[in-house]
Amino acid sequence: MLLIVTHIAFALAAVPVGVYIFLTKKGTARHKLAGRFWVALLTIVSMSAIPIQSINPGQYSLIHLLIPFTIGSLIYSIWSIRRFKVTRLQKHRYAHMHSMIGVYVGALLIAGALTLLPGRFLHEVVFG
Repeated sequence: MLLIVTHIAFALAAVPVGVYIFLTKKGTARHKLAGRFWVALLTIVSMSAIPIQSINPGQYSLIHLLIPFTIGSLIYSIWSIRRFKVTRLQKHRYAHMHSMIGVYVGALLIAGALTLLPGRFLHEVVFG
């Protein structure tokens, strides 16, 4: 239970941090710091999801496919922005931007919505 609560807390913390990053000027020291913090939050969320098997006890569920998607997208995003710094090619900047938006939508919004389905822990907490 503590693992699930920790997982949810870090995921919920990542939502407003992501909004802050999307709404503020890009490339600033604050953007970079918030981005690093957001990546750390998402890494913790992803890693803490691995042992959670409450949908199918003892087995992984389809939502676990978001773990490699999230980790892979974060790695690709970091690689892309580093390539942009070296090459100044806009395609790397756009790859970073689109990948980060994809992680936000997929790993936080869609996965978050799925946690509200009947039978899930968060559904019980929110709807009783």
